[in-house]
Amino acid sequence: MNDQHARLELIRRCLDGEATNEEIAQLEELLRADPEFRLEYLRYLNVDSVLAALPNKRESVAECRVHDAPQLPPYESRWPHFLGPAGWLTAAAMLLFSSVLTLQSIDREQNNTRSQRTRGIIAKPTAVKDTGVAVLTRTAGLQGAASTNWRIGETIPPGLMKWDSGLLQLEFYGGATVVAEGPAEIEILDESRVVCRAGRLRARVPEPARGFAVLAPNVELVDLGTDFGLDILDDGSVEVHVFDGAVELFAVESNRDLSTRVQLNAGDAVSVGRDGISKPVGSRNADFVSPSRLNRMSAFQQQQTHRDWRTFRDSLRDDPRVVAYFPFERNSSDDRVLTGYGSNGTVIEGAIVGCEWTQGRWSSKSSLQFKRPGDRVRLNVPGKFESMTYSTWVRVDGLDRMHSSLLLTDGFRENSPHWQIRRDGNLVLGVQHPGDNAINYQAKSVFNAFRLGQWTHLATVYDSERSLVTHYVNGEVAKKHRLKSFAGGLLEIGNATIGNWSEPEPHHAPGIRNLNGCMDELIVFNEALLGKEVRRIHEVGRP
Repeated sequence: MNDQHARLELIRRCLDGEATNEEIAQLEELLRADPEFRLEYLRYLNVDSVLAALPNKRESVAECRVHDAPQLPPYESRWPHFLGPAGWLTAAAMLLFSSVLTLQSIDREQNNTRSQRTRGIIAKPTAVKDTGVAVLTRTAGLQGAASTNWRIGETIPPGLMKWDSGLLQLEFYGGATVVAEGPAEIEILDESRVVCRAGRLRARVPEPARGFAVLAPNVELVDLGTDFGLDILDDGSVEVHVFDGAVELFAVESNRDLSTRVQLNAGDAVSVGRDGISKPVGSRNADFVSPSRLNRMSAFQQQQTHRDWRTFRDSLRDDPRVVAYFPFERNSSDDRVLTGYGSNGTVIEGAIVGCEWTQGRWSSKSSLQFKRPGDRVRLNVPGKFESMTYSTWVRVDGLDRMHSSLLLTDGFRENSPHWQIRRDGNLVLGVQHPGDNAINYQAKSVFNAFRLGQWTHLATVYDSERSLVTHYVNGEVAKKHRLKSFAGGLLEIGNATIGNWSEPEPHHAPGIRNLNGCMDELIVFNEALLGKEVRRIHEVGRP
């Protein structure tokens, strides 16, 4: 096998559990016979992580293969299936020996062709580029097709924003804060310039953001450090109101020709007609929603949506399909117990370890914060099921672990799924199928730098009848997988951990998998929900 691409594809398939028995045998033979191939293989493996992960228990070895082995980007790496416990020690020793040779070779011969080639395989880390220019920080009553996808805390890049009614607040990177009311059509050019084609807006511009500009159909406004409002009326005229400070007005498309310049000061208000001629009008301060007023309106709307969610919460207690439901509401009598509900409304209690209570999706709701390696919730979910659906509301604040747990069963037993997020942002349902066939069903790049800190609804459906695993993000299908042909048997949770991972025996130390973020709802159903049911959970719980 001389083709480098074919070599890398073989490594990838074997480490990701997709290889046939023949391919696994081929990899084993290459590792024995070809020193250069061993070095190539080694470049993708962190020997220290492998050795640290070596347990004595067979089911833990299987979990290590799927989850704890270092990654071959953009896939999750696993050791091949042919390695038993003895093979693990042999492979680890071989790789350790190879790593020493590699380091010596690099130290002795920086220009060695083989070292150059293996170094060239590894992609250099690149900085994440931020294409955004503003952050969406508040909304109230938004209506419109596009607005359904906008999220509080979302980074907004240059582009068009159009909605039918309601208000939103944008905080621009330059420092200006804009509250806009629909129906509106606003095109964001950069961190200090917008085009307003329809709607009403109010801007608060501190000194560092001085020069913030709004281009309207009949006039260009340049701020001089102020608080102003702009309203495009039905007759095509544009009203400008200055509440504090001063602004400059220029004729549209004049390239800010000073001969067209007009300065307005605090208390001034003018209407600019289609012909560009301005005339004074009465000030309408109360018609322009300020950031503080929008904050009150947003808080009122949150209270309303929280009430709607509580009605939904109560209905779930009577849903016979629910085998575990944790609404993450703080127990006033014992806040180290996470109270949940199982089949037929029975009470399930989770033991909170380390986690701290904090604000949830709404200011009036609680959530649990997971930060430290020990933070977790221990629980037991009885029963065995042909199909299952997982649903959670989570705010991921960082992806600093190789895996971040959502709900992990103890160890990695057959048909006891692991639901978690990888460091690369992939959402994963890992299942140890019969015959020692461990498979990760993944939705790629669910989380990235720009989704961190936002409340996100995740759901994964394991449908044995249709032989499908479906991942949902915020109510929309993110990825569908066919179940592998060897999948079979009933699924089981049993002893498990929210936001972390535990081995079945205390002397087996698992890798750190604590969630970095907050969770404020977790539901497990004993059947495969339909897409419309998943969307309903998202819609009623959306903050």
